[in-house]
Amino acid sequence: MAEFRARIGVHYGFLEVADDQSWGRTDWADVFFGRRPTGLIATSPGEVFLVTGRHTGTVGFTVSVGDGDPGPDLEGFEDVVEVPFEASLPELMLIQWAGEKTHALPRLSAGPGSYRMRYHCRGMDEARSSRDYHEVVDEYLLQIWPAPTGSPATLKVTSREGHRHIFES
Repeated sequence: MAEFRARIGVHYGFLEVADDQSWGRTDWADVFFGRRPTGLIATSPGEVFLVTGRHTGTVGFTVSVGDGDPGPDLEGFEDVVEVPFEASLPELMLIQWAGEKTHALPRLSAGPGSYRMRYHCRGMDEARSSRDYHEVVDEYLLQIWPAPTGSPATLKVTSREGHRHIFES
């Protein structure tokens, strides 16, 4: 399993993951107006939209890419959701607001094709109310592995922010 781990700057409560050919093609207006099947993550071919609890500031972010399902960390995270993802290229990048900074992610193990993404969130409630924008309060784990296309799934929701995004979107 290959892993990327960093402190990442967010603006407007979201981040993107994309390949360099797909980034910027999706009309994310649909995402902002409630068309997120799990409330916290939405995908389009080659692009992913990830909601964070922190509106503006720094979050802890980990991406792990493997050959098979690593299993969810239901004990370590408050909210866990997953979605299918169609990769256009084997190289993805984590993109901060408007492309101001990008981070190369581990290469997708099976090249272009069908994958599953499981998004874990921790500390979203605290991050929403925190005023120290440089302190890491909320942390995220995105697991990616090759898998046939399947339905989005909500595995766990315990935070107020997760509940708001998942059930009120």
